[in-house]
Amino acid sequence: MRRFLWLFSAAALLNCSDNTGPAGVPEAQLHFVRQDVLSPPLDSTVAHLWAKVSEGREVRISYQPPGGSAEEFLRFEVPGDALLRKPDGTAFQVGDSILITITVLDPTGLFQFRFEPSGLQFNPDHPARLKLHYINADRDFDDDGDVDSTDDAIEHLLDLWQREGSTGPWFRVGSVKFEELDEVDANILSFSEYALAW
Repeated sequence: MRRFLWLFSAAALLNCSDNTGPAGVPEAQLHFVRQDVLSPPLDSTVAHLWAKVSEGREVRISYQPPGGSAEEFLRFEVPGDALLRKPDGTAFQVGDSILITITVLDPTGLFQFRFEPSGLQFNPDHPARLKLHYINADRDFDDDGDVDSTDDAIEHLLDLWQREGSTGPWFRVGSVKFEELDEVDANILSFSEYALAW
């Protein structure tokens, strides 16, 4: 069943992951998903991955296990045919590799991340993939002091957003959400800041 869900999400993501729609949204108009105050700490706030042409690789950040098994927070996958252009605009060649760094910008607060190096581009036909698990999110999405049907409705609106730099407008990336798994999956075509928001 999990494999079917993954195949379905991959197909759906190919149709969802562009930001060519309306103008961007100012940060003041976006509602960011927050970590619950009782969520366990992350095992790391920075993750590194050497991505290499012709070799699929991945990196994960998890919550520190509170006595049991660790719950995954973030997974970033780079298929072997995903690397397209280096930050200087030159094409990747067979055997080339590049160091990718993912930084959790607010590990006890917002679901917000920076991906580097800026300018790295992935193949639109075989993009990189980001999976976010919001199982430890604060379920009071509207911040009104209780978790109710309004928060359930807001969960349907959650999506991955991106912006260039730290002051630009935010654009909806488009993602596939599995609410029963508390998971959002999205194709990544280039590096910038990303956030889970509505």
